Amino acid sequence: MKPRTRQGYHHRIAKVIETILADPGGEHTVESLASIACMSAFHFHRIYRAMTGESIAETVRRVRLAQAARALGESGQAVTSIALDAGYDSPQAFSRAFRQFAGVSPVMFQERHHALTRAKEASLSSQVRITDVPASRALALRHEGPVETIGHTWRRLGAMLRDAVPLERMLGRVGMSIGDPEGGDSFVYHACVLTGPSEPPVAGLEPMAIAGGCYASYRLVGSYGLIAATYRAMFGGWLPRSNHEFDDRPALAFYRSPWVHGDRADCVTDVMIPIKEF
Repeated sequence: MKPRTRQGYHHRIAKVIETILADPGGEHTVESLASIACMSAFHFHRIYRAMTGESIAETVRRVRLAQAARALGESGQAVTSIALDAGYDSPQAFSRAFRQFAGVSPVMFQERHHALTRAKEASLSSQVRITDVPASRALALRHEGPVETIGHTWRRLGAMLRDAVPLERMLGRVGMSIGDPEGGDSFVYHACVLTGPSEPPVAGLEPMAIAGGCYASYRLVGSYGLIAATYRAMFGGWLPRSNHEFDDRPALAFYRSPWVHGDRADCVTDVMIPIKEF
């Protein structure tokens, strides 16, 4: 596919994803979204899957549940209300889908995040730990688009690395972010694969140094779609109530599960925010 053609498809797919994000509980069909992309339904679905790595139905489901997770963590809404807003016909159907997504029930997820945002420093020893992260080197791909589509950037990175860097030479995966995801152009995210110092360059990827230092770390077990909600809980709840001060370095998310594991409810991610050392 020519670069100009690929760029045109990316633009069309971005419009479709923006439509889903604007109303995740809406009646999105292949036909309605294909019309937004100005394609036939048949060709649209094939191109969408090829470029994003998932079907329309999977994107809609993931966006609905990620936004529901945010509502559970930040609002005082009842689970039934959140389920209806997310496009589910009943709390039972929503609970089943959310448990598959997060690994816990909506009520348990809500309780955990309220505890994280309201707890005192002394009671967080088992949830948030202070750790030193060594400096490292990486090959990085900059994310373009809303935070809900970061998974697409990881799939693109995997495709670019498939023939260039064998799995045994990848020393880990980390998401590196600067700024507020809701801050528009001020938010910058890179999908990074940690490498050794002698790893040769890969076309289309940026060699990047990841700053080490002191971080507050929370181990998340659940879908990667819960990472954004976890960051909000740490920045908005834990940090102001702790004795620590934010440091002006990128936030990090270390993906501990194997890449081939995919995005499942038992994925393990260390979500880290930078803090100053005393």
